[in-house]
Amino acid sequence: MNNNILKLKLKRIDPVKYATVATLVYLLILLIVYVPLILLASLVGGTNDIAAGAAMLGGGIIGIIFMLIIVGVFVFIITLIACSILNFILKKTGGIDIDFEKTGLEISQIGQDHRIES
Repeated sequence: MNNNILKLKLKRIDPVKYATVATLVYLLILLIVYVPLILLASLVGGTNDIAAGAAMLGGGIIGIIFMLIIVGVFVFIITLIACSILNFILKKTGGIDIDFEKTGLEISQIGQDHRIES
């Protein structure tokens, strides 16, 4: 057996923390993609369906704020439910075996400050 492999078992994930992280990541991606599209649609005016939808949301900045709040709430709730289901399945199946490669640090050294002072 290889001594450089650290075997761990995933037994549970904190649903609230996981949902918070997943929501923040999703909203960041949404900001990168959604904001430019809504701003372009609001510049175009009422000439197409996308712009009409943006105008119905309040147009431009207001539409962006409402959409981010609505999507953020939905993503958080769906991720919270999904993580709870995952925890139920992990409990019933005994968890997931995860192999990590050992590096220069031992488990007890994780989180300690290892900077080299001059």
